[in-house]
Amino acid sequence: MTIDLPSLVFSKLSDNSNVSSFLCSDSEDLQDFLKNAAKNGQHEKISITYLVYSGPNLVGFFSLSMGCITSKDVPKKTLEIEDPPNKFPALLLARMATTDGMRSQGIGREMLKRVFNIAFDLTEQIGCRFVKVDAKKDPRTVSFYKKNGGFIQIHENSDTIQMIVDLNKIPNE
Repeated sequence: MTIDLPSLVFSKLSDNSNVSSFLCSDSEDLQDFLKNAAKNGQHEKISITYLVYSGPNLVGFFSLSMGCITSKDVPKKTLEIEDPPNKFPALLLARMATTDGMRSQGIGREMLKRVFNIAFDLTEQIGCRFVKVDAKKDPRTVSFYKKNGGFIQIHENSDTIQMIVDLNKIPNE
């Protein structure tokens, strides 16, 4: 199935959303999150999950939450602030996945564009300087965030790589 990217529909997860068709064999924890935890995350005001449809087909999702990063975690060369605060507000891209059979068609890039648009909207309402993601420790995933969002790595642990992008460094479309 070829995806018509301009016709993708983004909607917030609701109690009535049927996500049973979503399959993510690359990451069963992402699939499990969507099917078993995302609605509770919204009820508890921890995260908001957005579903992405191509026609009637659920082709992807992403979840957002608030976060912050400390100034010491931001490479000095990326900041142009003389006296930076101790912490910067950041939008956390908590989870993002494309369903099996739909990868490498631009859906992830479109979801990331939507994440940036939400982040720019936040800058007008409450302030938001960075978008942060704890990427799976997988070269393909890390490469995706570097290539499609300009993310840079700031930390690494056993299974994730924390990456950030400065909203002042990307165009507001």
